[in-house]
Amino acid sequence: MKYRRFGRTGLAMPVISAGGMRYQFKWQDVSPADIPRANQENLEATIHRALALGINHIETARGYGTSEMQLGAFLPALPRDQMIVQTKVAPTKRPKDFQKTFETSMQYLKLDHVDLLALHGINNRELLGWALKKDGCLAAARKLQQEGRCRFVGFSTHATTES
Repeated sequence: MKYRRFGRTGLAMPVISAGGMRYQFKWQDVSPADIPRANQENLEATIHRALALGINHIETARGYGTSEMQLGAFLPALPRDQMIVQTKVAPTKRPKDFQKTFETSMQYLKLDHVDLLALHGINNRELLGWALKKDGCLAAARKLQQEGRCRFVGFSTHATTES
């Protein structure tokens, strides 16, 4: 696997990531008992193979339905120091809602911290405002960082911006 320095984090990021947007069972939360065993086994085999190939960036988001829950079923048993785990949480009008969503992510992932936390899908001025306002979601993310709940904080976008 080839790696590149990931911005100012200094992390050696693989050029290919194990992205969680499409490996979830459903786009909404369901009971773990509702996830078909074959679906879970396929996800686990995919992540194990990715790690064997050096693809150690495991990326997910609260908005990816059962992805975090499915990862949490086996991720804690893997060598934590050999993975870069990332989740993403969308900015909200009230930073306490952002933090609550992050806590849900951590409960599903069953980890004490993530390496990367991105404020997810900042595609318009409203979301950017919620992120950057005084004591907004970025400040909440920085507090999580100070507490050791995430190592690095960033942003993600995935649509064209407004003019």
